[in-house]
Amino acid sequence: MDRMLPPPVWAPPADDNDAFVMEADVADSQLPGSAGAQSVPSEWLQSLPAMVQALDLDRDLQIAFWNRECELVTGYKADEVMGNPRALMMLVPDPAYLKRKSGELLAQGERFRNAEWTISTRSGERRRIAWSSISAGPVIAGRRVLWLLGLDVTARSESDRLVRARDKLLGSVFRHLPDLVYLKDGGGRWLLTNPAARAVFGLTEAQSSGYTNLEMADQGHPASMALRHAALAEEATWQSGRLSRMEEVVDDGHGNTRVFDVVRVPTFGRQGQRLHLLELRRDITQQQLMATKLELAARVLEQSTDGSVIADASNRILIVNQAFSEITGYEADEVAGQDPKMLASGLHDKAFYEQMWRTLLEQGRWAGEVWNRRKNGEVYPQWLSLSVLRNKSSGEVTHYVGAFSDLSSSKAAEERIAFLSTQDAITGLPNRTQAALRTQAALEHAHASGSQLALMVLDVDNFKTVNDSLGHAAGDKILREVGVRLSRTTDSRQLVARLSGDEFIVVVPDIQGTADAAHVASGLMQMLAEPISVGGLPITLSVSVGVAMFPGDGDTFDALFGRADAAVYAAKRDGRNAYQFASAAMNEAALERLQIESALRRALESHAMRLEYQPLIELSTGRIVGAEALCRWEDPERGTVSPGVFIPVAEDSGLIETLGGWVLKTAAHQLRAWHDSGHPDLMMAINLSARQFKRGLVLQQVEEALVESGVRPESIELELTESVLLHDADQVMMTLKRLKALGVKLSIDDFGTGYSSFAYLRRFKFDKIKIDQSFVRDLMDDPDNAAIVRSIVSMSLNLGLSVLAEGVESEEVRNRLAQMRCTYAQGFLFARPLRPAAFLERLRQDRAGVGGVVPTVGS
Repeated sequence: MDRMLPPPVWAPPADDNDAFVMEADVADSQLPGSAGAQSVPSEWLQSLPAMVQALDLDRDLQIAFWNRECELVTGYKADEVMGNPRALMMLVPDPAYLKRKSGELLAQGERFRNAEWTISTRSGERRRIAWSSISAGPVIAGRRVLWLLGLDVTARSESDRLVRARDKLLGSVFRHLPDLVYLKDGGGRWLLTNPAARAVFGLTEAQSSGYTNLEMADQGHPASMALRHAALAEEATWQSGRLSRMEEVVDDGHGNTRVFDVVRVPTFGRQGQRLHLLELRRDITQQQLMATKLELAARVLEQSTDGSVIADASNRILIVNQAFSEITGYEADEVAGQDPKMLASGLHDKAFYEQMWRTLLEQGRWAGEVWNRRKNGEVYPQWLSLSVLRNKSSGEVTHYVGAFSDLSSSKAAEERIAFLSTQDAITGLPNRTQAALRTQAALEHAHASGSQLALMVLDVDNFKTVNDSLGHAAGDKILREVGVRLSRTTDSRQLVARLSGDEFIVVVPDIQGTADAAHVASGLMQMLAEPISVGGLPITLSVSVGVAMFPGDGDTFDALFGRADAAVYAAKRDGRNAYQFASAAMNEAALERLQIESALRRALESHAMRLEYQPLIELSTGRIVGAEALCRWEDPERGTVSPGVFIPVAEDSGLIETLGGWVLKTAAHQLRAWHDSGHPDLMMAINLSARQFKRGLVLQQVEEALVESGVRPESIELELTESVLLHDADQVMMTLKRLKALGVKLSIDDFGTGYSSFAYLRRFKFDKIKIDQSFVRDLMDDPDNAAIVRSIVSMSLNLGLSVLAEGVESEEVRNRLAQMRCTYAQGFLFARPLRPAAFLERLRQDRAGVGGVVPTVGS
């Protein structure tokens, strides 16, 4: 070890106060790694709380000394840099920057101070170091050495940069503000003004500094009156001691009256002395004029007896007046954002509107008589005037303006309305004309929403015989009763109308398909089959029904009515008291659906259904950790019926409530039996239908299954398809939270095939995600599917969820899933769905280590 040396003496050289001189006793100590070098106070330099280095001027600035502070700041040890010809390149990786800074260093000579370099540490961090030379430093091994003392100024440098950037930004904002900005001292003298403020008074930057308002006014400035008023307002602000805001009306000195919105912000010193006053002025003259004009226009609009409507360039309603609401029946908030075509009556064809729009856009105006519809459904005539507003510079349409008057009180309009009478005189139901209009509106909605619609024509069987034998009065009573029963059976969205004679029409929107239509038709027939008392005699009626479906059978009222009317006669030819679809294929499908429903109902009543259980495998161990309960149906006539067939039938017919409740209880009892047989860690996955959620019985059925079986809630996992999450979101979330409170686990089935799962993963804490088998089966052959599966697994694990892959049928897929860190799997590779006894035997083999799937090493 070097023996301790006396501390050096620091003193500035006689000819340069910015350089450092070091004098030291160099009799004994030497720098490490410098045999034969002149002695220097090595230990003392090492202990300095500043960076000290020596650069060898005779060896291309190689580092000849590197103290401990240098090591701490840069992360590089002395033996890494001393004598290393690439040391400076390690510290300054940018060759151009190193060359420039080295040149500057050599050009400064041996005496300089605060030469700042940006260096890179071992960790890649950039540090700013201010180097100063140490004059009269010792010579090492007879060579010229430049001694440097360094200070880490990174924080100060960054702070200075941020301040400069902030000042530059504030200066730019200050210069380019369109508002007038003044900064004054405590005596009211102008310190700073932006160009907008100087332009108002016609002053240069030099002329606007150092004067008060009163001094400029005394010099005869054209706006002297405004300056004096402003001085009084400034004094009032100083007296109040807080921000003030007011409108000032001033003469700008050129005979123009301007209105300014003025904000004044005073600042005070600690002793209460006035420091600065910031004044912001915004010219609101044009806004005031526009506000006055708008207020006047609004008053005129509201006082008008004609209905007025203003729409944007996309023809969406922005503003309507009170007369509009009085004429149409719609309040302003009901039509805001809507297309005015919502008022259309349907009496004008497409060509009429095309011609109207062509004239409007080409000539800027259109006027004429149109028939529109009120909120209550009444069709009425109006005189309509339309105008187009365009941008003056670009010519683009900005708004559409409409004004209309109600013509329904005029004699000509009354005659036309009488002609278009909407009610049937006998039943009070809509007549054919009204039925056609409302059906067309329903068809437009169905087309826009992508839903189906059924149009049913009902014909009373043998009505002519009843009419001829009992008289027309009795016949009219029967027709009225049929109308009353049909109206009572249908809901407000459905249309019931009388066409003519004994023929009625029922339009059912948003229908689910032919099976649903068959249910409706069958229900109407059963309801009308109840006896009607006529003259004290019970009369039993039957009806024949023809059904046409949108979009398959047509997309207009006439097309659907023609197909349904033909189907009625087909039903009558087949013996009456029946329904027929317009399409033979639909008839066969509806019949098959009803037959399956009937057989399924018998199977549930006779307990002919059964459950099979498919093992759920933990990929990391290959062990069976649970089972998924799968419903199976063997029909005596049809044989095995696929769940893909009978589950939708159960959902559409309402049998899903009974079936779902039975599955829950049966699976829970089976799990309890397996727990009691020595497998208490086994879990059971049970599927839930979206219809079960919709009908609101899920919570009750789960509670009953848990209570009756006695299994632990956490051993039950309920699987929900993404379709559950798409309907009645608030109600679904409430039910999910209550299920979670019971202690059961929840998973999302068929993940990736729906639309809303990611949103719900943020809103609700599920326990597991099941990846749909359509992604898993092509995992090895389809890179896109592989990417999807990898993303789902990664996302789930990051969210703390376990992942199960369905449809695993090969070892290659199993191994790939394990490499992706997928948690669980199921599929034919492990086992097909098993009967309870077979599953228990497989479980025993698994626990005994026989027949299990051995996990891949490293998975």
